[in-house]
Amino acid sequence: MSPFEYNRIVTGNNFIGRSKEVARLTDIIQNGKNALLYGPPKIGKRSIVYNAMLELERIPYDFTVCRVDFFNIRSIDDMALKFTNELLAVFATTAAEREDIAEQMLPGIDINGSKEPLTDRQLQHIFSLPEKIAQKFNVRLIMYLKQFQDISLFERPAKVFQILEKSMVKHKLSSYIIVGDKRNAMDDIFVNHNYFRNIVINIPIPPISKKIFCDYICNSFAKGGKRAETKQAGTIYDYVEGDPWYTQHLAEICFLLTKDILDQKTVELGFQNLINMHEYELHNTVYSLSRHQIQMIKAILDGVTKFSKSEILNKYGLNSSANVNHLKEALTKKEIVTFVKKGAVEFNDSLLKAWLKDYFFAK
Repeated sequence: MSPFEYNRIVTGNNFIGRSKEVARLTDIIQNGKNALLYGPPKIGKRSIVYNAMLELERIPYDFTVCRVDFFNIRSIDDMALKFTNELLAVFATTAAEREDIAEQMLPGIDINGSKEPLTDRQLQHIFSLPEKIAQKFNVRLIMYLKQFQDISLFERPAKVFQILEKSMVKHKLSSYIIVGDKRNAMDDIFVNHNYFRNIVINIPIPPISKKIFCDYICNSFAKGGKRAETKQAGTIYDYVEGDPWYTQHLAEICFLLTKDILDQKTVELGFQNLINMHEYELHNTVYSLSRHQIQMIKAILDGVTKFSKSEILNKYGLNSSANVNHLKEALTKKEIVTFVKKGAVEFNDSLLKAWLKDYFFAK
């Protein structure tokens, strides 16, 4: 059996390199404040939240959690009704009890949906519900909102952010943990538009250090009755730039390919297997890109930072400075890369980056 865990929430000895983030989140919730965690998929956000909950239970800190996932929600009314019903379900075991609480706290709002769109005032009542319920049941309530960036896909997302913002400011017994998987979309909400300023505390999720991951890989191999040296463990880490999910996945492939001692050739074979496993989705990502977008990515991989120089425009066929701006916007919306300060560009998927560099463009 593989000693590596990456396809589920990770706890115990397999949860490495995130103790500071867990401590920070635990502290924020204990102090009745709101937390924000976001970044590319599979970097450990859910595991950080889960382990923080375990820590709060250990302290002990008495709390109740309501989880609301906004994935596949495409309208304000659907989002508000899901928010309401998920919250009511935590405190009511029957439909009759849910109806009773709603009648008391949300007068005039049909929690099963209505043909008439919700008014701004009704949305205010709905987003005030966590605090009202926390007061009624005398609990510390944690609203755990997942895939928060999907609200941006609504017809009028600003209305949701503004009304939710006004409600959260007044909350005393309810705290929020807001989580998002789309780095650029979340940046647009919380950095570019500056919603929830001074209301939520962002918890950055940096890469896990190479030493911590190498020690973990070597120890995990030893638990499985095999051996991995620091050099090979470091190669696994470097292949995927320390991405937690891909590092664990590649380490598991290498473990299963290893009879006794992990060697460099096995790591190379393991990486080829990892590429093969994900090649379909990698192909699909590139298939969705235009020719100019692909050329822009080629320039990024070549280390270009000043894309509007005439020689760069000519070399990569980017046409014009105006087109460069359109390409940056398109690649940002597709979550392929993030343009950070001082002209630096970061890929949001390290395996996609490696595949583009070593396979797609190499051919």
